[in-house]
Amino acid sequence: MGKITIGHIRDSGGLFGAEQVILTLGNNIDRRFRLLMFSLRSGDGKSDPLEDRARDSGYQVIQVPVEGRLDFGSILHIRKILIEHGVRILHSHDYKSNLYGLLASLFLGVKRVTTAHGTTRDSFWKKFYINMNEFIVYRFFDEIIAVSDEIRTQLEKKRAGRGTIRVIENGIDPIHFGIGNGEEESVPPLPIPRDHKVFAVIGRLYPDKGHRFFLQAFSGIVRSHPNVAALVIGDGPSREAIERQVRELGLEKNVFLCGVRKDMKNVYEKIDFLVIPSLTEGIPYVLLEALMNKVPVLATEAGGIPSVIEHGVSGYLVPPGDVNSLERGMADMLSDENKLKYMSGNGYQIVMERYSAGRMVKRIEGLYDALNHG
Repeated sequence: MGKITIGHIRDSGGLFGAEQVILTLGNNIDRRFRLLMFSLRSGDGKSDPLEDRARDSGYQVIQVPVEGRLDFGSILHIRKILIEHGVRILHSHDYKSNLYGLLASLFLGVKRVTTAHGTTRDSFWKKFYINMNEFIVYRFFDEIIAVSDEIRTQLEKKRAGRGTIRVIENGIDPIHFGIGNGEEESVPPLPIPRDHKVFAVIGRLYPDKGHRFFLQAFSGIVRSHPNVAALVIGDGPSREAIERQVRELGLEKNVFLCGVRKDMKNVYEKIDFLVIPSLTEGIPYVLLEALMNKVPVLATEAGGIPSVIEHGVSGYLVPPGDVNSLERGMADMLSDENKLKYMSGNGYQIVMERYSAGRMVKRIEGLYDALNHG
């Protein structure tokens, strides 16, 4: 019996949650499956890291140059590859790849799967495309995966899709995490002042990631605890607004914007605390990575985060957008080292038991098998 060919399709902007799912599948999936990855390329180079890692993880990478919002030449190119390679299942990971994958696979008998990872809605056009996906495009998909119960509930309220939406939570691969490609040696050292406790906010710089609330809270912490620093790791359209707020709050000596880092294992070893001040989330990989590295976490009750963090047991939880609660949470982290060790140990156990790569991959394999025999 031949292998089952699975195509993944992604419009990638860097190595984020959806990319981690794709790579974890490549590294752990049973070899009865053959994996292709269609990489939608817009010419800005942002898809290069995923393509490089995907090749190392066992994918045959198909580059698909895309011009404009809807490139029918690119759609026909994907369709041709689907036919040539006998793709049985096409798994997409964002609103653009959902639309391109749907149009390319029409009338081919290809089963369609999408994962709703949770995404920002920071512009009119993004909101428009996401709403079009949820109310129209999803109805042509055979399976919808949500990475958290909250995302599933949101989609069910909108009557997205045509059947059951299943939850398959993200899983993290401790063997794969931290393995680099040799570029880490060229990364500049982290700007950490001596004898400072270090908070970090890690992720894309978008408004709904809540950096503005973190900075307001952190300014209060600096007043009461001068020997603290904060690293803002990541890039995105909110960078200028964050830099301006840092200047307005007089935090230039305490807050450092570090951009995208290729040495994340080193980052987790150097920081003391992770803060996730998001307004919306799925189950962020940065949360799982921090807990796996026993870094204490303060996070908002957004998305699927409360399914991972139990307040006071495996981390601290605060309401989204609540500056005072964020400040109190950071102050608590600075004052009770024994409690932090207790929570970090619990968080590590939760990730190892409930959010392993093997658990996630087995559930997705089961979905693929059911679709292939359906």
